[in-house]
Amino acid sequence: MKLKLLSVLLAALMLLACLAGCADTGDQGGDDEGASSEAETNVYQDALSQIDVDLGGDTFAVVCRNDAGNAQNEMMREEESSDPLEHAVYNRNLLLEEKCHIDYVVTPVGTADVSETIRSDIQAGAGEYSIAMPSMVGAGTMATRGHLRDFHDLPYVDLDAEWWDQGTAALNIAGKVFWMNSDINFLAHDVTFLILFSKVLAEQEGLDNLYETVENQEWTLDLFSTYVEKVSHDANGDGKYNESDVFGLIGTSSMGSTMFYASGLKYVECPEDEDPYLCMTETDLLKASDLLDKLLNLFYSGNSTYIVKAGDEAIAKGMFAANQGLFYSEVASYIVNLKDMSDDFGVLPVPKYDKAQENYCTWVHGISSTMVVPNGPQSSEDISKVIECMAILSGEEVIPTYYELVLKRKTIRDEESAGMLDIIFSNRTYDLVNYYTTLTLAGTFQSAVSKGTNSFASSYSKNEGKAKKALSKLIAQFD
Repeated sequence: MKLKLLSVLLAALMLLACLAGCADTGDQGGDDEGASSEAETNVYQDALSQIDVDLGGDTFAVVCRNDAGNAQNEMMREEESSDPLEHAVYNRNLLLEEKCHIDYVVTPVGTADVSETIRSDIQAGAGEYSIAMPSMVGAGTMATRGHLRDFHDLPYVDLDAEWWDQGTAALNIAGKVFWMNSDINFLAHDVTFLILFSKVLAEQEGLDNLYETVENQEWTLDLFSTYVEKVSHDANGDGKYNESDVFGLIGTSSMGSTMFYASGLKYVECPEDEDPYLCMTETDLLKASDLLDKLLNLFYSGNSTYIVKAGDEAIAKGMFAANQGLFYSEVASYIVNLKDMSDDFGVLPVPKYDKAQENYCTWVHGISSTMVVPNGPQSSEDISKVIECMAILSGEEVIPTYYELVLKRKTIRDEESAGMLDIIFSNRTYDLVNYYTTLTLAGTFQSAVSKGTNSFASSYSKNEGKAKKALSKLIAQFD
């Protein structure tokens, strides 16, 4: 999903200038920026103009989660708000009702209750809900029950459009796509992994311009490790390394998975015209083994890293906010959590395995919301028109606010980080094993990192046969 942040940034800055009553300086660059902004807006307006929809005031009902981050906020706002993001969601919903002539109704429930609500609705033949927003794990469960429509059967949904996430569009199962991320569910952005860095420590160590390093395709694991190993020191001089000291890298318990996917590795490939298959080749196993050796050396040799256990994420955040880490690995929502950090910091993608790797890659935590369309009596044509309009309006109304007001103006302290976000969110990767526990492989690499042993290859080989059988069974269910 290419978000074109720089164009959006220019549009946001121009809008703020107008609201402040700034006089026109007559600068030719301002005219160019206005033209760029108008062209960007036309992408959405042109797409909307091609959709003719009038449901005559019918209810368009949505069921979403109410107990996970922004899962409810991304769908529901019933009144105007002084919070820019809440107001953007409210405005999108209002425009959606006007465009499609619907009564937009959202029902928030607990995480497990989303799939059960849809199960009960389908079994009763009621067809009450037009769409649902479960977790991605929940979507996998709903798909195996046969409760979901294939997005390919929704005639007005353009999965190639920039407001749909191409990563989830590539999760074909028996040629079908049962759940999709888009500009609608910005919780997926919240739980996308990235790297933050302290500008204070980077300057003290005399590091090269990290943004240029990324843009020059030189931001690799080896260079990252070199920088990490330069910084660590016993800040209080007590001879021990703990949360009172300074480290090259502060990370969470998911660092293994973060580096695995950043290295272009995954367990299952889902080609468009073939069945999903286990894609770890012998070359990939050797690459994973080498990656693991490097990570074990980085995490367990010397005192250059501080990796907190699950549940202690607040400790890691507090340490980075106090400038105790050059780098900090977390999900994007933690940028907002650092809004009170006094010193400047920036945003980077997770480093590539090596320069030969084509893209910087990152993964999205399974807690992310995603859209599914339940089987029911409602017309696929009508539903597809509404959700396409909703995705377009979200790209136009909500995402610019999410990036510029929540991430850029309030927290990220420089212009270059906006471009880094563009790179990060345009190269997200999804792996089927994270949504189906029967495939047994999820967390195999992470487990080896946590144990501190290079046991990945043997663990993978031990579970490979079982995973292949489970995958074949899964495909048969969808066929």
